[in-house]
Amino acid sequence: MKWLILIVSIIGCFSIRGLNKASVESIPNYTLMNISVPIDHYAPNSPTFQMRYYIRTDYYQQTKSGPIFFYCGNEGAIEVFVNNSGYIDFLASQMDAIVVFAEHRYFGQSMPFGSASFQTPNNLKYLSPHQALADYAYLLNYLKREYYGLPVIAWGGSYGGMLAAWFRMKFPHLVAGSIASSAPIFHFNGTVDPNEFNQLVTQHFSEVGGPGCPAVIRTAFQYLEMMRYNSSYYYNLEQWFNTCEEIITSDDVYSIMNWLYNAFSYLAMTDYTSPSNFLQVLPAYPVSLACGNITEVVDLTDYAHVFEYVAKGANVYYNSSGTQQCNELNLTVTEGSLGDEGWDFLSCTTLSMPIGMNGVTDMFWYEPWDQLAFDSYCLQTWGEATQVNYAALWYGNSLNQTYILRHASNILFSSGSLDPWQSGSVLINSNPNLVAYTMIGGDHHSDLRMPALNDPAEVVSGRVIIKQTIQYWINGTIS
Repeated sequence: MKWLILIVSIIGCFSIRGLNKASVESIPNYTLMNISVPIDHYAPNSPTFQMRYYIRTDYYQQTKSGPIFFYCGNEGAIEVFVNNSGYIDFLASQMDAIVVFAEHRYFGQSMPFGSASFQTPNNLKYLSPHQALADYAYLLNYLKREYYGLPVIAWGGSYGGMLAAWFRMKFPHLVAGSIASSAPIFHFNGTVDPNEFNQLVTQHFSEVGGPGCPAVIRTAFQYLEMMRYNSSYYYNLEQWFNTCEEIITSDDVYSIMNWLYNAFSYLAMTDYTSPSNFLQVLPAYPVSLACGNITEVVDLTDYAHVFEYVAKGANVYYNSSGTQQCNELNLTVTEGSLGDEGWDFLSCTTLSMPIGMNGVTDMFWYEPWDQLAFDSYCLQTWGEATQVNYAALWYGNSLNQTYILRHASNILFSSGSLDPWQSGSVLINSNPNLVAYTMIGGDHHSDLRMPALNDPAEVVSGRVIIKQTIQYWINGTIS
């Protein structure tokens, strides 16, 4: 088994090697700040590094009566999340809140060892969720000295949503409540079916594009599997997929498979009803557009015909502008907006989130989750063993999801019905002190995006629930 690409959180997942320029070029009304935080919060006399955060106070200055909205930065440059979490700012304007977006260590420009942060295992050992949460607690303690007594609401989407939920669990004295959107806190060994993520991707394509859409995609993968170890097809595959690279080995064919897989899985996560610029610049309803291309196939027995239209579907994700002359198989699937190195390390250590496929209940190929193969990849790449029990030890995890959250309180878990990360998300209320719901027509943290006229009705109503829940946490009443 090869590990050429790992699914993110989304979870994602942003790097010092570059940013999605359209996402980070400007942050109006926010002030960029730095704070010195310990590299190791769990050791005395630790050296420090500069963690970046953005803060906006003008809404609060009007009445000086609002809360602090604190976004737990996830696996990328913090500007990406500021620009793609417009509802937080929107609600802050209604509730006179201070807004803070904190950058996750080892992402964006918050590098504990500067350009050497990823160069040695010793430098990397401080990259973990618990160290990041301690950063956020450190920053909040500092802010609370200046803004004494203000209640804090933590926010996050995807991995950031996991952090927001864990923040409330670990630091309830600092956080009055948490909004955890599309937060797959159960996506670990023992609490998830590894195949479910890809089953939900396939279900999404079937619901939006009709059953013919995943059927064509599955056929394309069957052909690629057949051709993968037959070099007589390699030159033709270059032509059929218009690749920038030469296809000369079976690994190159596998790169085509991954190129398609990533396009379709990321499209399933970002199938928003308005244009977006999160992972890539995308039009509204991109899965519908992709399936519109894919289902133009008339002859499923014609390899070239099938590949041509499946590639057109994938290019709704990679090349919506139509400006690329060839398909670059090794193109960063998130245009540099996600920190691939940092996320890969987290996936190999504290956040091992199993994902597999079988080619039967999903539209891909047979590649079941193989923990031993993944462990081998991680040891070879990072020199680190996978900490499969990390979530259980630090935040509570077991085969019984209700048991995990029995002591938790004041956390709102929201999910979108189109989001494949439902596979590990909290979908039902497990105790009366939690809120959990699924938004029909919503996708990966749709509710955190800036409100738009064509938002699905349940995304709109979900935002109302968020506002009312925050009011209740802060005041004990809903206005």
